[in-house]
Amino acid sequence: LWVKLSQKNIEELRQHFLSWTLSQFMHGEQGALLATAQIVMTVPLIDAKFYASTQVMDEARHVEVYERYLREKVELTYPINTYLRSLLDQILSDPRWDMKYLGMQILVEGLALAAFKMIHQFSAEPLIKDLVHNVMRDEARHVAFGVLSLGKFYTEEMNEKERREREEFTYEACRLMRDRFLAKEVWENLGFPVDECMQLALHGVSMAEFRRLLFMRIVPNLKRLGLLSP
Repeated sequence: LWVKLSQKNIEELRQHFLSWTLSQFMHGEQGALLATAQIVMTVPLIDAKFYASTQVMDEARHVEVYERYLREKVELTYPINTYLRSLLDQILSDPRWDMKYLGMQILVEGLALAAFKMIHQFSAEPLIKDLVHNVMRDEARHVAFGVLSLGKFYTEEMNEKERREREEFTYEACRLMRDRFLAKEVWENLGFPVDECMQLALHGVSMAEFRRLLFMRIVPNLKRLGLLSP
């Protein structure tokens, strides 16, 4: 598939893939904005409410900078990915405060932090490099906030049945996040054979390594929360 592309095709593919990637980050930040606002309302501890309110402001900034970069620099925006939307819907509709923490602070933010780190490490474009560096500083605090808030609650106050339910949710969320990276929308937009490209994205060595690097960032936190049983 690659060797058949002209230079113009390659440039178009790169523009679309960058737009798709950053668009999903933007939509994830919008989800985080809504979820954190819900955390402010539902979390029982006043200190957590205070911290979550500062995170709401962080997330609003993140949405703004990604939207502006996409509009002014990439000049192309993608709608939210089906798998990401499904997970955000689950997080936002669940009334339990700890599930919002788990879904957003540990999983979505944890994966985003790893992805931002890779962009910062490998990108040669100075503005996106600087942008993700500043966003990463916020995201690292958000993930730590989630781990600290849930740690004692999950390991000392929750029964085995409740913990198992959270474990099942975590597994399903990770499956959705894995499928999110198959870039179905890009292949559809550019007229590529969609199923073939999704299989290449799922089983290709480079994409498998990419996902391994992303998910290995969240595994230690899941272990700390007691959600990594055999």
